[in-house]
Amino acid sequence: MSTQTKIKTQKEIIQICRRFKKRKKTVVTYNGSFDILHLGHIKSLEEAKVQGDVLIVPLNSDKSVRIYKGPNHPIISEGERAQTLAVLNCVDYVVLFDEINPKEILNKIKPDIHCHGADWGKDCVEREVVEQNGGQIHILKTVPGLSTSALVKKIISIYAKPEVRAVFLDRDGTININEPEYPHKKEDFKFIPGVLPALRKLSKTDYKIIIVTNQLGVGRGYFTEKDLQEIHRYMLSQFKKSGIRIDRIYYCIHTERDNCSCRKPKTGMTESAAKDFGLNLSKSWIVGDSPKDIQMGREANLKTIFVGKRFPDDLKFRPHYSVKNLAEAVKVILKK
Repeated sequence: MSTQTKIKTQKEIIQICRRFKKRKKTVVTYNGSFDILHLGHIKSLEEAKVQGDVLIVPLNSDKSVRIYKGPNHPIISEGERAQTLAVLNCVDYVVLFDEINPKEILNKIKPDIHCHGADWGKDCVEREVVEQNGGQIHILKTVPGLSTSALVKKIISIYAKPEVRAVFLDRDGTININEPEYPHKKEDFKFIPGVLPALRKLSKTDYKIIIVTNQLGVGRGYFTEKDLQEIHRYMLSQFKKSGIRIDRIYYCIHTERDNCSCRKPKTGMTESAAKDFGLNLSKSWIVGDSPKDIQMGREANLKTIFVGKRFPDDLKFRPHYSVKNLAEAVKVILKK
């Protein structure tokens, strides 16, 4: 049965119930607003289903929910809530009702078994109408800690904290001119024109600014890790003089043979930064001049900006943006 055919009008559901009664089938009901469907709901719905042959879910309409929960509810509209319930295999039919409680719709359905949560107990308002029509109340098991209120509180607590975002920057070819091939001396380290003013603007935002760089030259023995750290100290000192904030540098000194988890395009450096700073990677960026930077960004769910003349056409993955240089990349980030 398709999702849409499970959602019935009250007239339709009355006719369906009559047919089931004639066939001696046990009709079960379990009502609610099901505003944010969670595991507790699903477990209760599954328990309700096994009490009989067919499970009908009377669903509080938007009008009904607003009456008893206030004008800010429901969070999810009745149409979406009905379709979400109808997707579940344990739910056979969904029917909307406008009243503050389900007594009127239950009097029409006349369920053999009406399920209710333990917090309401058997002495619920529905008991009289259910028993008058020959039915009985079944109290569902409570699943500790699983409730819409607890879920909403958790969501509020998460979003009450500001999300931490980052701009990841490649180094050679993005920040500095990549000449000679493995720049590791102060006299060889030259910033690409426009980099300093661009990073000064970025430093005024709440983005963490993080450099992630492969330094194969160390792994191949062209220079030492001490040399690398010295060039980074020099770079950071120049940034500081220009009023630029760099929050962290992560580097990988391994060769391809080392099969490490940090060498781009692998995401090890990104994951370390995410853990260290509590980042939301989906709200963060990577800017780099190599397809490896872009591949790493795509695999880490970052927004990606390629800087350079042209991104290779033969690669299946693509950057979100392509620009000429870091200055243009920062403009994109600030605009977005």
